[in-house]
This record gives sequence, C-alpha cells and structure tokens, in this order.
Amino acid sequence: MQKNTMKILWIDVVSQLGGAQLSMFEACNELAARGVKVDVALPPGPLFDKFIQAGFTVYPVSPIRASKKGFAFFKTAAKLLRSPHTVNQIARVCSPTLIHANSLAAFMTTSHVSSEIPVIWHVRDLQSDPHLIRNSLRRARAIITASEVIDENLTSMVPSRYRGKIHLVRNGINPKAFVGVNKNTVREEIGIKPEIPLLGMVAHFVPWKQHDVFIESAALIHQRIPEAQFALIGKDLFNENPRYVKQLKALIAKRNLTDHFHWIEERTTPETIIPALDLLIHPPRHEPFGRIVCEAMVCGVPVVVADTGGPAAIVTDRKTGRHATNGSAESFAEAAIELLEQPETCATITASARDHILRYFTVERIGQELKDVYAEVLRTVKEEKEYHPDRD
Repeated sequence: MQKNTMKILWIDVVSQLGGAQLSMFEACNELAARGVKVDVALPPGPLFDKFIQAGFTVYPVSPIRASKKGFAFFKTAAKLLRSPHTVNQIARVCSPTLIHANSLAAFMTTSHVSSEIPVIWHVRDLQSDPHLIRNSLRRARAIITASEVIDENLTSMVPSRYRGKIHLVRNGINPKAFVGVNKNTVREEIGIKPEIPLLGMVAHFVPWKQHDVFIESAALIHQRIPEAQFALIGKDLFNENPRYVKQLKALIAKRNLTDHFHWIEERTTPETIIPALDLLIHPPRHEPFGRIVCEAMVCGVPVVVADTGGPAAIVTDRKTGRHATNGSAESFAEAAIELLEQPETCATITASARDHILRYFTVERIGQELKDVYAEVLRTVKEEKEYHPDRD
C-alpha cells in the first residue's frame, strides 16, 4: 500500500437494509474501485453479511436502534455507553486516516476516538435533536448532506461559522443493478398479467411514509380504472409498527380494495420488483431524499411524488415525473390517471427521467465527490499540523 493511500473506516449502527445502509454499501464499493481502502464497522445483520460477501474487512459493533420501552430501554442505554469504547478500539486496530459516520447515532459512537483521526458526519435525515447537532458541528471535520432538502435544512439551523464544513453530496443509485431485469418475468412471479395496470408504493411501514395516502389514492384510481391492481412493497423493518400495519390493512378492506391489493413484504430488493410496476406513487411529504424514486426513474417507471421534500427536488413536474399538489390523495390519483391515460406523454417523461438520473444521481458521481471531500479534509489536517507542529 502506498504511503498516501486513504484508509477510511465507515461506521453505522444499523445493519438492516434501509435506504441509508444501501447507499453506504454502494458508496463503499465505489470508493474501493477508486483505490480507497475501506474498512467497515457494523452490527451483525444483513448489511454486515453483505459487506463480508463483497470482501470488505468488517468489525462488529453494538446496534444502537432498539426498543425504548420497559427493560429494553436500559439495554439500549448500555449499548450507547459501550459503543464509543468499541469504535475507539476498532480505530486503534485498523488505524484509519479518516472515519466516516453514516448517521448522527454513528457519529456519536466516535466520541472517544483520538482527535488525530478526523471524523466526517453524514447527514441523511431532516429531524435531529438541536443539542446533539450543535455538539456534532463542533467536533465534525466535515459534514456531508445527502440531498438539497437536507442541505438547506441543516444550513438554516447552524451558525454561519460552521457552514463551511457542509458539503452537498447527493445520494445516488447503481443503475447497473437494473440491467437485464425482465418486467414480464417479475410479474409472472407475483401473479400479475402483463396487460393489467399495476401501481405500487415501495417503502418500509413507518407512519411518516403515508401509506394511507397511497391507499386512498388507489380507491380513487380504481373508480376510473377498475382493472388496476395495487402493491404495497416493504416491511416493518424494526418490528415497531404492527398497529400501523394493521390499520393499513383495515383501510384497504374499508375501501373494498382487498381483491385489488398485493401486500409484498418478502421481495424488497428494488431490482426484483420495481420493473414490474406501471407507475410508482411516493406520498411522503418529508422524505429526506427518495432513493426509490431514482430507482423507478432509471427503470423507465413513471413516478408521482409529493411536491415537497427530497423527491420534489429530484423530479421536475411534467418533465421527469409528476408532483402531487399538497400531497393529497386526490392529486396523486389525478396525476397517476393522467400518466396512465396518455401513454405517449408518459413515454416522453420516462425517457427524460432516465436520462436525468443517469446524469446526476449515479453512485459513480458519489464516489468521486466523497473522495474529493476526504482529500480536502486530510489536506486541511496536514496544513494545521504544519502550522502548529506542537499541537497534539
């Protein structure tokens, strides 16, 4: 290994395959392809296994996310207290030139790491505790925001002296994952005939994703297109929302849509389901980014998104998709019906959408931009040591 080779330790405290974790996996692969040595610290789980299979050196850490009720709360607290020591030990073993924390919780685990090792905080959410943010701003060498919406939100919250630390590196996807996927084969596997319109929502079952809006819009679409079928694709990822899932199923029954709905919890790998859709509806109004929207667009699947949040920054209304005004079920239904009933217009939109994603939202771009941020941080650290050689 050359002396100047970057060696990065990426940390996360969640190993379930959510959007942030998939983005981390793809970014690490792209960095490795660009000559960056990447080690990973993760709790045991699906993402841990995925990194192992890809040939990365992976160190186990305790998961932070856990039940916060009853006795389990104390277990969570114990893990929070123990994780900084664990990460410090890992850093001593692997000796990274820089640590990249994939979330605020992951960043908190680096509190005991030597100040000689710069730490980057990757911001992927819109909601965070102001006190924790202030403390993190002081300690982070750089802050990466994953979308325009996150960048604007964080910039508006922080004192001006910290804004120079913030770098916008938009999330992206790996388009190669969708090459060669046959739409009809996927439909056959889930029991949908090729000629039947299939509209779907792909999101884990948490209330802020607003699956109820999708169901209400489906009821309106069904009135206009009676043969249409609908799919909810996702999981209760952390088993925290069984009541919410039950409420959604009850709403489907209440709207007399049971025979028209497909509840798909086992096939949540995007490339195995998105190509089967004729249209993706994405209702959340406070989505930080919208990875699934990019994946649908690159597959040539038309999208209807809320007119706020990350997806609204990805999709240009009537050019690369549709915005649903005020995020109402009525506006989602209206836009979806318009796309389905105007196939020529829809084809033009989807072609533009695919070109847009391939130009601005690929993991190749992310890899280079992250590497540039790393180089800037390391250059700054080196200059500080040269100006203050007596400072530890």
